[in-house]
Amino acid sequence: MAPLRPLLCTLALALTGAATAFTAAPIHQPHQRTQRLSPLNQSGSDKGGGSAIATPKTKQVTTTVTKQKQKSEQKKKFKPSDPDVRKEEDFEDAPMFRLYLIGDESYEQEHVVNRVCEIVEDCSEDDAATLFKSAYQTGEAFLGKYPKEIAETYAEQLTRSDPIIYADVRDDKLDS
Repeated sequence: MAPLRPLLCTLALALTGAATAFTAAPIHQPHQRTQRLSPLNQSGSDKGGGSAIATPKTKQVTTTVTKQKQKSEQKKKFKPSDPDVRKEEDFEDAPMFRLYLIGDESYEQEHVVNRVCEIVEDCSEDDAATLFKSAYQTGEAFLGKYPKEIAETYAEQLTRSDPIIYADVRDDKLDS
């Protein structure tokens, strides 16, 4: 056991770097009188009840940045009796397209009338029945004028019906 102890001590010294950490002889330090800083055992002229607060060695500089407020333009307040003045804006109407129901001998009147009423919002059952008869007799019937996207949507929904209902979308300017 004796040869192992010096080896362990040498290893510990090499790892920690402290030469006095592991020695065989006890370390004796000269007795020094320590001063206690407890406020209860303090025997000085300062009877304030504790040690003084440490002041930092660096100076702190505080700068205040002020921004000027920009003057905001005040809105004119209207009285309830004053009319609300609005600018006349020029809006260009969306180009209109005509939606046609194409006649086919294989159509069943009840199916066509129900689907046209479901899909086309402004069409009643009586109007749909009249349109069906007109499409059957003349080959096509005019359902209405709509913006391009809406007319194409109606035609696509009618075409997706089972059994299929043929519809056509045409430019209003070309038909006029």
